[in-house]
Amino acid sequence: MAETTSDATTAGYAGEATPSKLVEIARYYLFIGIVGFGGPMVHIAMMEADLVGEDSKEWTDQSVFMEGLAICNMLPGPASTQLGIFMGWIYAGTKGALVAGFFFMLPTFVLVVFFSWLYFAYQQVPAVEAVFYGINPVVIGLIVGACYSMTRSAFDEGRTDAELEVGSDTWNVDYLLVVLLVATTLVQAVLGPNPVLLFVLSGLVGVLVYRSDWVRQNARRVTPWAVVGGLAGVGFLVRDRFLEFLGPAVRSAVETSPIWGLLLVLWANPWVQLFAFMVYTGSFIYGGGLVLIPFIETYVVSEFGWMTGREFVDGIAIGQLSPGPVVMTTAFVGYKLMLDVSGGIVAIAVIGALVATIGAFGPSFAFIIGFFPYFAKIRENEIVQTALIAVNAAVIGAILGATVILAEESFLVDQPSIPVPVADVVFDLFAVALAIVTYWLFVRGVHAASLIAGGGVIGVGAFFIL
Repeated sequence: MAETTSDATTAGYAGEATPSKLVEIARYYLFIGIVGFGGPMVHIAMMEADLVGEDSKEWTDQSVFMEGLAICNMLPGPASTQLGIFMGWIYAGTKGALVAGFFFMLPTFVLVVFFSWLYFAYQQVPAVEAVFYGINPVVIGLIVGACYSMTRSAFDEGRTDAELEVGSDTWNVDYLLVVLLVATTLVQAVLGPNPVLLFVLSGLVGVLVYRSDWVRQNARRVTPWAVVGGLAGVGFLVRDRFLEFLGPAVRSAVETSPIWGLLLVLWANPWVQLFAFMVYTGSFIYGGGLVLIPFIETYVVSEFGWMTGREFVDGIAIGQLSPGPVVMTTAFVGYKLMLDVSGGIVAIAVIGALVATIGAFGPSFAFIIGFFPYFAKIRENEIVQTALIAVNAAVIGAILGATVILAEESFLVDQPSIPVPVADVVFDLFAVALAIVTYWLFVRGVHAASLIAGGGVIGVGAFFIL
């Protein structure tokens, strides 16, 4: 058992690595990575049963485990993966964290890369196209179903302005959270902004409303930071117009400067683009793996054009079929980008998947190994806790807003130009019905992998019959 105490997380203590410990960590997390179907809750339950308590491997005690779980749920990134990294860190230090994370993700990475190869190699084959014709709307239904559960959990953290009976469930309703969720959904669907801006603004609104007394008492201290933050946000939104306002001479001076030239050269490299974007995404996907959806849709699909919306939804399906975190869908993105860049060289595409994975999961390792004690202190801050209540609602809205855009390619038979008369929009009723049925089954406990497999089978029949 690691020599830890109940305050190990706040003191920053980590276990000491030994060869036997590292082998033990590798074997255990390779096992979880292979059999851990069912999502984060299954992974967490397995780790608690196997690694904590008298009848387990006793890597640490219950108090340390629960503190680690609480902080991992607060951090951006996949909570179960970060908890695995944390358990390796507590048991065997930095080497233990690296080994735990590597072997936890290895089976999922191999599966996603293999399915990515199959998908892009045989994407145009009618039988494969038929399978994903059914899978695509199933994934849309799964995302909305997951948001249903996330919404109920998010509302439970807020105030009780009303109670609502939904079937056999009683929902706690907080009007502010409802407004934030609906607003972020509409803004993300219509404008497609950077999701981080929505998260920050929602957190600020939450503090202003929930902690208005604290804001008034600390107005002098808070106001300068609020002004700086507001100006930074406005500057980001109007950056293109600001450059136009500066005039051709100033723009020319900026664009011909050595620093600007170096930045352009670096950004023009697709490997740099891929890695930098994945590091950015991994640093801000707060609230679980599905939060990558608005990030990927906004940039990879809409702005960068690395893949189509339909391909991305299919990539989410591939990620859902694996036993690991949905964030591993980033490997699918890296594979596709480098497959195109290399002209179809599979080995280069596999390296692209690896680079994307390292970038997306790298922040999780940094948060645990480098900053865990700091986050342990931040978690106790009441203002941070208040802001996160509002951010939770914005996260769900951002996911739903991005899903609306992705659903267009699944639900519309012919993509019309915008604006377009309503009469010209032709819906694929089969796809819409399949998504609704998937949602209904998923919220009633049917496993996602079973629904995806069933959708593929149904899709084959519908594709060749309808």
